[in-house]
Amino acid sequence: MREAAYLHLRESILSGILLPGTRISEPGLAESLGISRTPVREALQRLSQEGLVELSPGRGARVRVITPQEVREVYEVRALLEAEGARLAALNATGAELEALEERLEALDRIPAEQYPEQMRVDFEFHSLLMEASHNRTLVRVYQDLRSGLALVRAHQQTLSQHPKTREQHHQILKALQQREAEQAARAARAHVLYFMEVVLEAAQRQGGQQWT
Repeated sequence: MREAAYLHLRESILSGILLPGTRISEPGLAESLGISRTPVREALQRLSQEGLVELSPGRGARVRVITPQEVREVYEVRALLEAEGARLAALNATGAELEALEERLEALDRIPAEQYPEQMRVDFEFHSLLMEASHNRTLVRVYQDLRSGLALVRAHQQTLSQHPKTREQHHQILKALQQREAEQAARAARAHVLYFMEVVLEAAQRQGGQQWT
């Protein structure tokens, strides 16, 4: 029951169903899952250790809201990892892996704009497949460790996956991979990630920091 509660909450956060700042009712969640409050409390503590949930005495739990500085740090690291992942993928990806990447972009274009959690899931699949195509297991593992931070950031910008600029950048990455242009793939991946970072940081400034602390 503890594992079920943990997986339910974690996926709800990572998929953008539970947005940063959302309060999580321990008794309400226990009732909806048909379990006692103890496994829910243990799941929340585990998610708190992972940096996805904040626990405040007397105030309960909420999905963690990250700071603009954390946004910059997460995306700067992501830019380094994805640039190297794309460079290696251009050299090592199999034909089947390139086809899978193209299929993910086609699937992303078909998702209705209002279905943000599905967009986020498929977008993440594309980037995960890109990293796996590098055939560097250590790089993939380190990249996966960033997922929590990336999900919390992306939840503030729910239109980026299908934005024309984003689509163009995705296809530039794929084209470089298909042409086996390693350095071009690296540049395209890095530019894509840093573009995301600037858009998210601009949103933070427009919101006056209210959702980011």
